[in-house]
Amino acid sequence: MELIESVERGLLEDWTLAFPPAQVALCALEGGDVIRETSLVAAKVSRKKNTCVVQTYLAAGAAAREYTDAPDTVVFSPLRQGQVASYDAVVFLLRSFLCRLRPGFRLPKPVLCLRIQEQATEVERIALVDAGIQAGAGKVLLYQGSLSALREAAAGRRDLRRALACHIEI
Repeated sequence: MELIESVERGLLEDWTLAFPPAQVALCALEGGDVIRETSLVAAKVSRKKNTCVVQTYLAAGAAAREYTDAPDTVVFSPLRQGQVASYDAVVFLLRSFLCRLRPGFRLPKPVLCLRIQEQATEVERIALVDAGIQAGAGKVLLYQGSLSALREAAAGRRDLRRALACHIEI
């Protein structure tokens, strides 16, 4: 198992032991099936003097596991205990999840509901909202609680009937 260096924090970490990837439930709130994914991202990197510089992101979710043994790539979870640890990687992750939930649809920009952890600070909330907007959502709503409670609440609100949900679990 390879130790990789986190680009943002500058520390060596073993991503599979220190921070297991979060499980993410993806669904369209209006009668969509729930898709279970993992919060892994594969990135092509260049290494210089004990640092990794991300050149490009290659895959997200379960597809990122295919790059585990590829040269000059790292596989990591940009979400640490449900919080944003790597902003650019979270944007890539959310963009690929949005494409998976709405294949072929580009307009209009969807409403995205993201689950936020109870202990999240205001900065972490802003980071998740901004990452969702950068990923292609027209509006991002944060919620706490279960996915079933969100679906029940969405049934009574017209603006949430066609919303997409990313339920980030720890």
